[in-house]
Amino acid sequence: MAVIGAGFMGSLHARQVAELPAARLVGVADPDRSRGVSLAQQCGTNWFADYRQALEQTRPDAVIIATPEDNHLDPCLDAFASGAHVLVEKPLASTVAAARQMVSASERSGRLLMLGYILRFEVAYAKIKEAVASENLGSLVQIYCRRNATISEARRLAGRTSVLKYLGVHDLDLMMWLHPVRVTQVRAWALDGPVKAEFGQSDAVWLEVRFADGAVGVLEAAWCLSPGWASWTLPAAWSSFGDIRLEAVGTRGLATLDFTPMNVVATDDEGWKFPDTRHWPQLSGRLAGALKLEDEYFVRSCGTGARVEPDAAQGLRSLLLAEAGETSIRDGKPVTLSDPW
Repeated sequence: MAVIGAGFMGSLHARQVAELPAARLVGVADPDRSRGVSLAQQCGTNWFADYRQALEQTRPDAVIIATPEDNHLDPCLDAFASGAHVLVEKPLASTVAAARQMVSASERSGRLLMLGYILRFEVAYAKIKEAVASENLGSLVQIYCRRNATISEARRLAGRTSVLKYLGVHDLDLMMWLHPVRVTQVRAWALDGPVKAEFGQSDAVWLEVRFADGAVGVLEAAWCLSPGWASWTLPAAWSSFGDIRLEAVGTRGLATLDFTPMNVVATDDEGWKFPDTRHWPQLSGRLAGALKLEDEYFVRSCGTGARVEPDAAQGLRSLLLAEAGETSIRDGKPVTLSDPW
């Protein structure tokens, strides 16, 4: 396997693949020499400045694409042309048009295209999915999702994408996963503040999804929490997370999830700390959690050729909802979605 992109998520994927017994990491591609060489050395593999050279020289069976979302299309098309299966980090692309090209290329090549929606592999979310699917909660009537990050995340991205496409797509995918019913309407409202002033992107978005059976989903997505929300530096392995919640309400019950904080809280001279213990925690220097389960699943699927989830069509749908939300904000009215959409 090869990993294209040595940023935050790319480095996690590369480290994880290098640790998997069933996979072999044959290269890391990133135009940033310092970053790419450092990651390649850490993972015991080769660095390539040009991903095309990596594809040509290593001929990987599978590729993980973790570049910025506006640079997903070309690496994906080239990976399919080389015969590789692809896992691409969310969102599928920066635009629906680019995403459709990627979906078509996957279909033509006969190769797998999986989306990096890591929450599908997080045990707590999976348990809520089980509860909803079993109908123990009755018929689902509403879903509420919150995904709030610090303003440091918005500043790191410096306006390259929106809060809906960067954060909100996770929960739009979750809504459709929990309730696989056609979406008929999207309505969204933006709240603007310092992020808008600095980078031209909204600080927060509230979005309402209406399903064909009358159920409603509500999403709160923001990247305007204070940097002090999670600003510790030690222990180095204690990665931080945001303000994350989910509630699924049925006619006979409800299921809730609250990762604010997760299940470990500590305090020292730096103040209160609540590390991520579920997505990519480190145990004795090795990665664990949902990322490991996601990459293991992708490796197994590449070996069997079995259909993957979340697949290209599901990635396209969540991006369509995000774009519908942005259209609703721009036009100041709901967006009606056609069938099929």
